[in-house]
Amino acid sequence: IEAEKFPDISEEYEIAAVPSFVVVKEGKVVDRVEGANAPELSKTIAKYSKSPMSSSVPAQSSTASNGGAAAPSVAPPTLSPEEMNARLKELTSSSSVMAFIKGTPTAPRCQFSRQLLEILTAQNIRFSSFNILADDEVRQAMKSFSDWPTFPQVYVNSQFIGGLDVVKEMVETGEFQALVPAEKDLKTRMDELIRKAPLMIFIKGTPEAPRCGFSKKLVALLADQGVTYDSFDILEDDDVRQGLKSHVDWPTYPMVFFEGDLIGGLDLVTEMVENGEFAQVVAKVKGSS
Repeated sequence: IEAEKFPDISEEYEIAAVPSFVVVKEGKVVDRVEGANAPELSKTIAKYSKSPMSSSVPAQSSTASNGGAAAPSVAPPTLSPEEMNARLKELTSSSSVMAFIKGTPTAPRCQFSRQLLEILTAQNIRFSSFNILADDEVRQAMKSFSDWPTFPQVYVNSQFIGGLDVVKEMVETGEFQALVPAEKDLKTRMDELIRKAPLMIFIKGTPEAPRCGFSKKLVALLADQGVTYDSFDILEDDDVRQGLKSHVDWPTYPMVFFEGDLIGGLDLVTEMVENGEFAQVVAKVKGSS
């Protein structure tokens, strides 16, 4: 299929390159081949041809945006309790108002998530969200992390607020609105994010769980360089995702910034590493750590 014509499916299967071939077994993605790699594709088909599979989804373009159906993604390696705790802390503090829901803001997958989204939208409250149907490890861990057995769950300023009923009651009394920090304009938010750390990267997903091949390659490249950096998941904030492209005149992700200035994307950073130029940036970052 052409991903441009089916953005929900492209997002669902996290298409990052064209063409892409996805192997699905019992409703879960078990393997994928990105790019026109005939030998690898043949090997992958042979590997799974003896076992029953649900479907294979080829894609011709990668223009999917955040939203659509729940994403059955390739499961990352199981995290240790310490790593999962760090992951949840990062998620719950990734936005001033963070909602853990079933589905996405454009396609909620349960009535309670839909009601929560309607309340936040009606109050003009800016928020980010995480689709707990896309990551069962996070889904289960959040229940004990928040000491709350159901979803949706809402965090404000990294603090757990509660579920739908609690938020609804707090909105009615005005208490919830008082907790939400004053909204900054998009340009101010982007400028602050760009300068959040000396070396700042904007990727799809997180360093622990990148959501596209290019972001994964960038994270691996920086790990090889032993450099300290901070990251922002552009899938969690579509305003930043779209606004940053025109703000710095760069059309694709990932993006890499050093001291507020755009370095470029994956190809440029790779080239700088190969010719030794990036080592100068690495030295500055290490010196500031």
